[in-house]
Amino acid sequence: MITGKNVRTSTLRKYLNGDIRLTERDREFLSDLSRVQIIDKQDALNVHFKTANSSKRLDSLCKAGVLERIEVNQPGRGRFKAYHFKTDKIASLFGGRKPAIERKRNALHEVITSKIFFAENRPKSFVVEGNFTKEQNELFKLSSPSLTGRNSSIPDAMYVNASGEIVVCEADSGQYNKTQIRSKQAAWKGFKQVWGQPAKAGARVTGSKVHLFS
Repeated sequence: MITGKNVRTSTLRKYLNGDIRLTERDREFLSDLSRVQIIDKQDALNVHFKTANSSKRLDSLCKAGVLERIEVNQPGRGRFKAYHFKTDKIASLFGGRKPAIERKRNALHEVITSKIFFAENRPKSFVVEGNFTKEQNELFKLSSPSLTGRNSSIPDAMYVNASGEIVVCEADSGQYNKTQIRSKQAAWKGFKQVWGQPAKAGARVTGSKVHLFS
C-alpha cells in the first residue's frame, strides 16, 4: 500500500464538514498516520505540532472531519487521547486505513504499535501487519508449530533497517504471559526484534530490544 499521498486540497474538501487548508505540519502528521493508522496525542505534540496552538490544530482537523479523536485507557497511565482518520474514505485519500479497533484489536495495542514507529525514529519502510504483502506474510510461516501450536507468527509491524535487515515489531498491551512472549521470540529468532510494552505489564520481555511506554 502506498502511504503518504499528497492529497489536493480541492479533492479533500469534497469529503469534509468544513473548509480547511492543510499545512506542511498537517501533511507530515497525516503521512505518518497513513503508515501507522493511529497516533497518540503525546507523539503528535512531540513530533509534528510543537507550537503553543498544537492541541487547537488537532481539534480543527477533527472538526473538519479529517480526524477522529478517541480516548484510550492504559493501566498505570490512565486515559489519554489518540487520533485516527475520521472515515475509511478520508484514510484512503492519504493511502491509509482506519484501524480495526474493537473489530479485531484493542485501541491500546494499536497505539503501542504506533509508538514503536516513533521510538524507532519513524523508519520509512515501517509497515503494519494489516498492510503486509503476500511476500511479507510468507516470511513468518513456521517450519514447525510454535510453542503455542501456531503454524505462523505474524508480527504487528516490520521494517528494514539501514543495514538491510528485517526488524520485526511486536506490541504487547500488557496482556501477554511469559509463554506467549517466549513463543513469539522463538518464532522470530532469525530476525532482529523490537517490542513495545506499557510500563505496567503482566510479564516482561527480556532478551530483545524493548520500549516501555508510560
